[in-house]
Amino acid sequence: MTERDTRRRFLTTSGGLMTLGLAGCLGDGGSDGDDADDGMNEGDEMNEGDEMDESDEMDGDDEMTESATVRVRIENVASGAFYPANTPTGGAVWVTPGAYAVHEGANPIYELGEPASVGLEALAEAGPPTGFEGEGGLVDELGASTDVHDSGTYTPADTVADPNDPTGEVPGAPPIAPGGAFEFEATVAPGQRLSFASMFVPSNDVFVSTGEDGTALWPEDGDPIDGDVTDAVSLLDAGTEPNAEPPGTGPDQAPAQDAPDQGDDEGGTVRRLSDVDDGHEYPAAGDVVQVTITPI
Repeated sequence: MTERDTRRRFLTTSGGLMTLGLAGCLGDGGSDGDDADDGMNEGDEMNEGDEMDESDEMDGDDEMTESATVRVRIENVASGAFYPANTPTGGAVWVTPGAYAVHEGANPIYELGEPASVGLEALAEAGPPTGFEGEGGLVDELGASTDVHDSGTYTPADTVADPNDPTGEVPGAPPIAPGGAFEFEATVAPGQRLSFASMFVPSNDVFVSTGEDGTALWPEDGDPIDGDVTDAVSLLDAGTEPNAEPPGTGPDQAPAQDAPDQGDDEGGTVRRLSDVDDGHEYPAAGDVVQVTITPI
């Protein structure tokens, strides 16, 4: 077994969300007596200045730490019969649990024309945002990035029963079929953007993500985004495994594959799926998911 085969064994765990709390400090004091009053008067002048300085500092801090919470909803809106009914998904397109990042600048999940990270490879080929056995997953990579302000995984909500477990037997966090949805909350600040990634099933290594710049969450000169941002979503090919068969018919594709690394190593780079000439048919990104952002 090669080193590559060893690192690509599937880790069947799910990532979690971390909550960060901020605490402040409060102090008080007092005195009595005439001499004390005189001292207080002298001290009051100093304290007034001190209070002004502290207030000024707090105002500056408030501006620096201005934030809001938004709810992101990723719904599978694909056709339930896009592929033949005898495919492992029954003809439907599934979307796996994924990882998200709140960031500034470019999408931290991938770079067009560059090889996929180990974490992205695991997600694009087998679905888990938590990675192959013995390796960190995409959620770990995002959490370690200095360009990312908030990150985590998203899993199915309990609000839609059947579509959130299309096989009825998937352990842990299953993919969602048409009608299912993921929802998660994120903390955002002015100028920050959102990127996320989920595997497109059935496929060898196709994934759903935002474009190269992500999507705006809170423009510097406006308010937090409230509405549909599906236009910012793309279908991409990770370049890690050849698209050897039409989607849903290949033995090396999820969910038909017996192991997460059955396919050959493509050794390619991340590309827009529209730029991949594999002769197969795929829906448009907007016909796979609908993404909405709501301030809360």
